[in-house]
Amino acid sequence: MAWEEIHGFNSPGEFKRFQKYLSGQIDTAEIEEINVDPDYESGQIFGGRWFLDVESGDVWRLVEPDFPFRGLWEPVDKN
Repeated sequence: MAWEEIHGFNSPGEFKRFQKYLSGQIDTAEIEEINVDPDYESGQIFGGRWFLDVESGDVWRLVEPDFPFRGLWEPVDKN
């Protein structure tokens, strides 16, 4: 899957549409939701939901917006 990073959703609706997109990817077994590493803190931002791209093995995380933070979608650094 060729995803691009998202550094801030433009609206709550955009975030909800992206969550729906990810749910569709789970339904078709293209991605799997996996357990979060509670100690992972890229950019001092903890938490979120983690997803494994079944084909590539890449792990990405989705962090929900919490004003003024607008959320993010980014790859998990495995190092």
